Amino acid sequence: MALQHFNKETMFVHILSLLIEVLAGVVGAAALLRAYLQFHFIPLSVKSGNPFAPFLFSTTNWLVMPLRKIMPSWGRLDTSSLLAAYLVVVAKCAALAYMGVLSSEPLALFLDSIYAMLSLILSCLSSLTLAYALLSWIQTGSPVFDLMSRMVLPLLAPIRRRVPPIGGLDLSVFVLLILLQVVEIVLRDGHIYLLRLIWAT
Repeated sequence: MALQHFNKETMFVHILSLLIEVLAGVVGAAALLRAYLQFHFIPLSVKSGNPFAPFLFSTTNWLVMPLRKIMPSWGRLDTSSLLAAYLVVVAKCAALAYMGVLSSEPLALFLDSIYAMLSLILSCLSSLTLAYALLSWIQTGSPVFDLMSRMVLPLLAPIRRRVPPIGGLDLSVFVLLILLQVVEIVLRDGHIYLLRLIWAT
């Protein structure tokens, strides 16, 4: 009976952790995308016809707008949206620490939140790149592809200047995805190394 009770508790923790991860991922990614669009001067309004606008506003306005009253944007940098994304990540890490999934030690929790934020940024960039690559094969004339191009081409441009097409095949998307994965590996291993240092002291 004790083992059965333990398994039920463990299953509940896993399910709840998954829900927290998904919810925080969606809201955090929406806030990051909002900041990314502003950084590239891409109109973010319903009137502009931006297909992402209704979702981004409905998902993030409850947090971004109050923050904007105390932290206005700095030029192209939408600081309120970036802070909103980080606060969501911090709340996620704190909830997981409370559940015993992450360490509740303050320094470890801080490192977990920084790593989670950077990992979310990389995941968003990878997702945008994959979506752009997919749309480039099936819907090159759609408004969504035009918007994706404006978001992804600034990332691909430096690579295309250094990696020419081979046999007419553009490898910039593939190279970008590999680079993002390499950065993710470095961040993950660095995060683990720092946590081990904390646990050893």
